[in-house]
Amino acid sequence: MGRLKRSRLVEILESFKDLSAIVVGDFALDVYWYADMTMSELSRETPRYTRPIVREIYSPGASGNISWNLRDLGVRNVYAVTVIGEDWRGQILVERLKDIGVRTEYMIQSPDRVTPSYIKPILCGFDSQQEDSRLDFINLKPISSDLEEHLIDNIEDLISVVNAVIVEDQMSKNGVISDYVRQSLIDLAGENPEKVFVVNSRERIGLFKNMVLKPNKIEAVKALYPFREPSEVEIDELVIMGRELFKRANRPVYITLGEKGALLIDEEGHSHLPAAPTKPPIDPVGAGDTFISAIGASLAAGASPLEAGIIANIAASVILKKLNITGTASPKEILDKFDEISKGDEWP
Repeated sequence: MGRLKRSRLVEILESFKDLSAIVVGDFALDVYWYADMTMSELSRETPRYTRPIVREIYSPGASGNISWNLRDLGVRNVYAVTVIGEDWRGQILVERLKDIGVRTEYMIQSPDRVTPSYIKPILCGFDSQQEDSRLDFINLKPISSDLEEHLIDNIEDLISVVNAVIVEDQMSKNGVISDYVRQSLIDLAGENPEKVFVVNSRERIGLFKNMVLKPNKIEAVKALYPFREPSEVEIDELVIMGRELFKRANRPVYITLGEKGALLIDEEGHSHLPAAPTKPPIDPVGAGDTFISAIGASLAAGASPLEAGIIANIAASVILKKLNITGTASPKEILDKFDEISKGDEWP
């Protein structure tokens, strides 16, 4: 397997500031409500104790977190393209995206949609805290054909001015990436081979073509063998599955493996990219978003698939050390991590 030199890493990272990207898919709002249970009182209306909310945190989730990662990587223009609701959560989401420098003028707000939101109540005691059952705002019906057309029109309006399109298909049902939207994106990727299209999909990764695929092990196995137990699939067999996905997509495939790094399958064959060494404690939340953001930015900056995979693994290792938050990785943090783990001026 090839190695990444420090000078080449610097060159790629420097190129991020000249890029523009679209993030299209399921944007969500992550919500943390902290309840101070030491201030709880017995309700006068019910025989239950109240949960006094003393602190609120709102941050972009799902596609919003990918957008945040791209901005912190230094990508100049990041366009959010999605459909959300005309509700208080949608307004907060748009404001938070603007705060981090994401372009929101191509986001569609509709009274027919709900802004997906994940509310996590955190119950705080004297010296401890515990997360209660999550409260989710979801869409109960599919996206309408009019909104599908509007979404695709927005992407077509932008495609000539961007270098990369990152697709996040997160919702199991009633999400933004409907069958029609997926096929339209596949067609656009085929018509614009000079643009980098990268996709992450929790349940439908095997249906995408003309795009770089980024499944994790579970998603890759389930795409081909829905009834197989992913934990029983070894690396050699996973490589064979990756080759099948590569044939379908006609683009490189990155299968992320957590602490074991990632597999790259492309026209050159396959490579096992090691994870960047990271000492515990670690928090893996958001690592996949950082990985796909770094893949998209690196490929758009002219990196080879191998170079992009190495950079993405380093970027993901940076956020592993950011505990209890959905973190991002800056070019400086990536370079500092490279210097920490490299032997001489190259890695791995």
